[in-house]
Amino acid sequence: MRRATFAAGIATLAATSTAAAEPIGALVGGSELAIVGAKPRQRVNAAAILYVTPRLGLHASLARLALDGDSGAITAGIAYRANAARPRLELVVHAGVGYAWPAAPVAAVGVTTFLWPTRLPLALAAGVRAYAFGQLEPSPIALSLDLGLALAH
Repeated sequence: MRRATFAAGIATLAATSTAAAEPIGALVGGSELAIVGAKPRQRVNAAAILYVTPRLGLHASLARLALDGDSGAITAGIAYRANAARPRLELVVHAGVGYAWPAAPVAAVGVTTFLWPTRLPLALAAGVRAYAFGQLEPSPIALSLDLGLALAH
């Protein structure tokens, strides 16, 4: 009887340890280098992802060109969580539309990679994003590279 109970306990433990946890989302904060026009600009950025299904979610981001907030962009859209080759590496593709101030509509697409160096829910985040502005001088297109930390699950 004891052996059956012990075996059932080991089987339950093995089944729960190998089952993948459903992702909840991520909060990302960091810095972004935006290439707009002739001069690159350093931005402070923040993003949030909330998964509705294990692969699809909602994505929102805010980027400011300067800490005083004189210009920046805010977008909202969808995110798709792609499979990664390793259990501690995840790729998220996201797209959204929004507003770039002082006065321009904006569309953005990007890819963010999350890497968990430990078992904690704290990840390193690195991404690439492209912006298309409605009426912004000097350039209607911008590329950005971002690096930050994320609370992610």
